[in-house]
Amino acid sequence: MRRFVLLFTLSILIIPANAFAEVAIETSVSRSRVSVGEELTLDITITNAQGKISRPVISSVDGFTSYSQSHSQEISIVNGVSSSKSVFSYALVANSPGQKTIGPFEINIDGRVYKVAPVKIEVVPNAATPQLVPISSGLPVSSPPARALPAGNVGDRDIFVKAWLDRDEVFVNEPAMLTYTLYTRLSATYKGFEKEPETTGFWVEDFPPEKTIRRTEKILNGSRYVVADVRKLALFPTEPGVFTVDPGTLAAVVELRSQDDFDSYFSSNVFGRRNFPSPFASQIISQTLSTENVALTAKALPEAGRPAGFSGAVGDYQIESSLDKDQAQAGDPVTFRLRIWGQGNISTLQMPALPGLEDFKVYDSATSTNVAKNRLIVEGEKITETAIVPKKAGTYTIPAVSFYFFDPRARVYKEIKTAERTLRVTAAPEGEREASSEPGGVRPVEKEDVAFVAKDIRYLKARNEGRVWPELFKNPFYWGFAILMLVLALAWGASAGRKETALGDRKIFRLRRSHSLARKKLKAAEVFLKENRDEAFYAEMDSALRGYFADRLDISPQAVSLETIESRVADGDADPEMLNRIKTILGELSGSRFGSVKKDKEEMKDLCESAGRVIDRFEKVRLK
Repeated sequence: MRRFVLLFTLSILIIPANAFAEVAIETSVSRSRVSVGEELTLDITITNAQGKISRPVISSVDGFTSYSQSHSQEISIVNGVSSSKSVFSYALVANSPGQKTIGPFEINIDGRVYKVAPVKIEVVPNAATPQLVPISSGLPVSSPPARALPAGNVGDRDIFVKAWLDRDEVFVNEPAMLTYTLYTRLSATYKGFEKEPETTGFWVEDFPPEKTIRRTEKILNGSRYVVADVRKLALFPTEPGVFTVDPGTLAAVVELRSQDDFDSYFSSNVFGRRNFPSPFASQIISQTLSTENVALTAKALPEAGRPAGFSGAVGDYQIESSLDKDQAQAGDPVTFRLRIWGQGNISTLQMPALPGLEDFKVYDSATSTNVAKNRLIVEGEKITETAIVPKKAGTYTIPAVSFYFFDPRARVYKEIKTAERTLRVTAAPEGEREASSEPGGVRPVEKEDVAFVAKDIRYLKARNEGRVWPELFKNPFYWGFAILMLVLALAWGASAGRKETALGDRKIFRLRRSHSLARKKLKAAEVFLKENRDEAFYAEMDSALRGYFADRLDISPQAVSLETIESRVADGDADPEMLNRIKTILGELSGSRFGSVKKDKEEMKDLCESAGRVIDRFEKVRLK
C-alpha cells in the first residue's frame, strides 16, 4: 500500500504546474513623472497565457503621442515546467502638463477578453520653456512663419502628406521601407492615423518614433515648407506579385493666425510651440490628410540553387550553438542552445530542426525572439533551447546544424552551420539508475509499474493480519477510496503512455491532429460569429487555417505562405483552383484583421465554410 500511495502521489506531482497557472497581466511604466516632450515606455506583460494573444486595445492615451514599439515573446522550460511571457511595449511622448491617465486596457487571449485598470502619469512643464496652453495633444511639427490666412481657409498646398517606398521592387520576404512625410506651411500638430494602411500580403514591422522628430525646410513651387517624417513601416511581402498599398489617412490640427505682423512676432511657431502667449485669437482646425497609393513588386525567389533545407529566410544571418555542460550522467538533462541573429524578418524565421539524436530523448524546444528596429534596419535574434537526455554512457558528437537563407544583395542562397559539439556521458551510480531521465527529476510512470502495484495491493490484503491498524483495513470506505485511487492511477498511466507514444514522433503527432484541431477551431469561429465577436472570429479563423498548414507541413504558423505550400505539394497534386482559393482566403483574413476590409455576416459565414472545404480537400494532397 505504501508503494501505491507513493505512486499516486508522484502521478499528481508530475502533472505540469502550468496546467493550473492562471493568466497574469501586469502594466508598468519606466517613469511615473515626466516633463512635456519627454518619452516614457509602457510595458504590458502577459504571463501563462495559452492560445493566441491579440494586440492590446488602449482606450485612451490623451496627452501622449503613442506608437507601438515592439512585441516580444518568451517560452521557457525549467525542471519540466513550462512558462510563457509576452510583452507589448509602447513608446509614449508627453505633449501637455497635468495628471494623465493611460487606459484602461483590453486584451483578447484565445477568445477571452481581459480588462486591465489604467495607469496614472504626472506630466510637468518642461523647465526649459514657459508653461503654455498646448495647441493639441499630438506631437508638434514645426512650421515656418507664414502670412495669415482667412479663417477656415486651409488649402491642399498648405499642409499635405506623401507616402513613399525606398524601392519599388524587392524579393519575397525582403523589406521595403514605407515612409510618411508631412509637409506644412502652417503651425501644425500631427495626431496619428485615422485609418491604418492596408497591408494585405505583407508582414509589417512598425518602427518606433524618434524622441524628437527631425525637421527640415524645403522649397516647393516657390513656397517654403517644414518637412518631417512622421512614421516608417518595414513591409515584408509574403508572396510574389504586384501589390498596391493604400497608405491610409493621417490626422492633424493646424492653427490659423488672425493677424500677420503682430502675431508672427509674438507667437512664431517655428519649432511647434509658442515663444509667448499670443494676444490675438487663433483658430484651430482639424485636418484629414490622404495620399496616393504606392505600388510594390515582389519577385519570387529563384529556383536555381535553392537548397532542400531552405525555409524562406531572406536577409543576412549568423548562427551558433552551445551546450550548458560538456559532461553529464546518463539520464541527466542537457540544454542544447541554438541562436540565429542578423538582419531580416526575425519574427517569421523558422529555426532548423536538430539532427537525428538516436541516443537521446529530445523534448520540445523553448523559443524566444528579440526584434530591434533602428537606423531603418530590422534586425534581432531568435533562440531555441532544447532539453536532450542521454540514454546511456559514452562520448557523443552533436552534429553541426545547418541553416539556409537567401541573400538579396548577392542574389544567392547561402548556408551557415554551427560547430559540432561533444558531450561525455558517464553511467549513473547504481542507486540512481532508476531515477529520472526527465528534465523535472521525476521518472515517468510506466504501465507495467501500475500493474505491479495492483499485484502488491492484493498481496497485502492477504497478509494484513500483522498490520498495526487491522480495523482500518476492514473498513469498506477505506477500500472504496483505495480502489478509486487505483482506477485513477491506471487511467492516468494509460493516457500518459498513449501521449508519450504520440509525442515520440512530433511530426506524426502534428500531422494526425491537424485536421481535427482545425475543424475544432472553425467551430469555435462559428460561435464567435453568432456572438457578433468579429475580431475573435477572424483571429480563430486565421489560427485554424495557418495552424492546419503549419501542422501538415511541419513548420511554424508564421512561415505559412502560398509559396511555401506550393513548394511542398507533390507533383501532379498541385490543383491551381485549390491553391488560388487558399491564397484568396489568407488574403481576406489578413485584410479583415489588419486592414479596412469589412464583411457582412453572410460573407463571414461563407469564408468559414470555404476554409473548411479547403482543409478537407487538402487532406487528400500528397506532400513532398
